[in-house]
Amino acid sequence: MSGSMLGNIWRMLLTADLFGKLDILVLFVLSGYSWAIIIMKARRFARLKKQGRKIARLIGSHRGVEILRLNLPSRDHPIAYLVDSVRQEIASQSTLASEHTDASRKDIIEAVSQRAEAAIEESLEREEHHLDFLAMTGNVAPFLGLLGTVWGITLSFWEIGHQSSANIAVVAPGLAEALITTIIGLLVAIPAVIAFNLFNTRLREIAGEVSSFGKRFVSQLKREL
Repeated sequence: MSGSMLGNIWRMLLTADLFGKLDILVLFVLSGYSWAIIIMKARRFARLKKQGRKIARLIGSHRGVEILRLNLPSRDHPIAYLVDSVRQEIASQSTLASEHTDASRKDIIEAVSQRAEAAIEESLEREEHHLDFLAMTGNVAPFLGLLGTVWGITLSFWEIGHQSSANIAVVAPGLAEALITTIIGLLVAIPAVIAFNLFNTRLREIAGEVSSFGKRFVSQLKREL
């Protein structure tokens, strides 16, 4: 894009009416916050992938109670958080069992299973945080751009009626200014939609890995405790 084209776009943004400027400002705010989320989540998922490989190597062929004895790094990783939560629940249930002799093994296993499920849900909810904003931006931004365009076209037709002239030189600047908001809306929405789909796919992969590990882990503990 040439410098003159950018200059023309900048002048059109500056000469827009109050409603048009407000619409564009909202789009810029959505874009800025969306890009902040995209950068943050991209780094987060890259870090989780790296941490997941380390945890997988550390766990290796360990099973059940052996995994509980491991000092897993990266406690904010869903699998590490799951293991840590189960470890704390078993310690808590062991304390209760020593205080109340009627606490059965079945009750302890049930409490551990429930805590494992809750830990999986908590960790996945934490990773889902902010993704809904990307989805909202992808849905709303095109409509905000279209709203600005319709508003600008309406003003252009009003100007035609006011001047009693349909000369292209009269209406072209207003129409070009109106269409700019649609372009901005699409430029805001497209990265948000792409990022949401990519992050959502990665989140489903993580959910599958954690759920599969959790089922095996709890099943092994049921046999070993």
